[in-house]
Amino acid sequence: MHAGIYARISQDQLGDELGVGRQTADCQAEAARRGWPVDEVYIDNDVSATRSKRRPAYERMLADVRAGHITAIVVWDVDRLTRTPRELEDIIDLADQHGLALANVGGEIDLSTPQGRMTARIKGTVARHETEQMSRRLKRRFQEKAERGEPHGYSPYGYRRVDGRDVPEPDEATVILECARRVLDGESLRAVATDLNARGVHGPKAPLWNTTILRQILLRGSNAGLRQYQGKIIGSSTTEPVLDRATFDRLTALLTDPSRKTNQSGPGFKYLLSGIAICGRCGRCPEHLGDYDPPACNLCDSAVAAAGRMKRQVGRSAGSLADGTPKRQPPSYACTHCFKVRRKQEPVDDLVVDVLLARLSQPDALPLLSSGDPESVREAQRTITAIDAKLDVAADQFASDQITGAQLTRISARLRAERDAAERRLRAYQPNSRLLDLTAGDVRERWDAMPLDAQREVVDALMTVTINPSGIGTRFDPRSITIRWRQHAPLQPEMVPA
Repeated sequence: MHAGIYARISQDQLGDELGVGRQTADCQAEAARRGWPVDEVYIDNDVSATRSKRRPAYERMLADVRAGHITAIVVWDVDRLTRTPRELEDIIDLADQHGLALANVGGEIDLSTPQGRMTARIKGTVARHETEQMSRRLKRRFQEKAERGEPHGYSPYGYRRVDGRDVPEPDEATVILECARRVLDGESLRAVATDLNARGVHGPKAPLWNTTILRQILLRGSNAGLRQYQGKIIGSSTTEPVLDRATFDRLTALLTDPSRKTNQSGPGFKYLLSGIAICGRCGRCPEHLGDYDPPACNLCDSAVAAAGRMKRQVGRSAGSLADGTPKRQPPSYACTHCFKVRRKQEPVDDLVVDVLLARLSQPDALPLLSSGDPESVREAQRTITAIDAKLDVAADQFASDQITGAQLTRISARLRAERDAAERRLRAYQPNSRLLDLTAGDVRERWDAMPLDAQREVVDALMTVTINPSGIGTRFDPRSITIRWRQHAPLQPEMVPA
């Protein structure tokens, strides 16, 4: 005989492995009593025996049986080996094919005889029944706890358990508040997660953050003192909230919006001016279309709207070096509309950043950028509240069969378009937190520490960058780049590119 001992326990909350240790000791004594030398001990600690859970040691043991390394298995009881009749039949099949012997502490199950198989099947069926009954009792218990608003399981990120109630953990709760604010301000989940990783903010379990984890945390009802059960909010929770209900509702609406872009639509922009800079040729006023000598026309609003957007492209092939290595031109921004304007990426980026940071370093930057329009903000908020109320009424009318699904879709589409416009006005009239962050301290240092999405947001909020034609083969001329400052950040004379 080449015996293997299998020990398993479903829950080991302390992680001390005392349960599987006791099983192993009893099985060692049983193997010694039978005179079976033990070649291997297989342990699945804190692992359930249901088919939905993977048991690495159990699978390794079966592989050793099939390979002939193990010819006998010793377990404390059959229910330690399996709690499903289907898996027990697999063990019986192995006994038929490989002459496997099975022994349990305090008894013997001979799988080579019909009586022994019947005993094993009866014990397996009883174990399965006990599992189903225990699952039924636990589900009812968990439902009852949820209805009382009590937490279940481990405390989530942002909280710690005190006397059976989850209360905010200050440092982690601050992270949740920051992330909620930034996402509602229009920053992408990817940009926020990248920034958290760059700052060394530890994730909920693993050190690093990703968009999936961040989204799950922001959509967690307990953040707003709500209790979720089986994916649905069923009432209030005993958990102390870190977000107010209005903020949580806005986050939920934003992150669950079907029209919201996801990773399935492809990666976002990876370069500073991609999709932001506009072409100075196809975006010019008609009377200046042929005038390529800087300074270019200032581009009226209609011309700007019609201008081609510049996208970053890899350098084109430019022959080969002496050793035969392919030679490529540097990466550049090129117009995706007329395809007739192209400029090297690096000097354009450097110029735009230098001018931008020079403007933000001016003494009047902070009061200028921190000013907003409070009345317009309040008006936009009132509009959003009114639209939300109309959406609620439409949903109630559909539920009571007063309107059809097609009518609800039409109403919702129109109201959501109006709500999106109000949201854009709200963001436009509110002070931009990104700009305020840049003006507090060393502007260059803070700029370098910002994620790319945030840098692009700042550029797009403050300026319109136009890349003008300059002719083939000419050296980079800063005057071929036109920077039009938006109304709240006028260009200073001493900051004109030279």
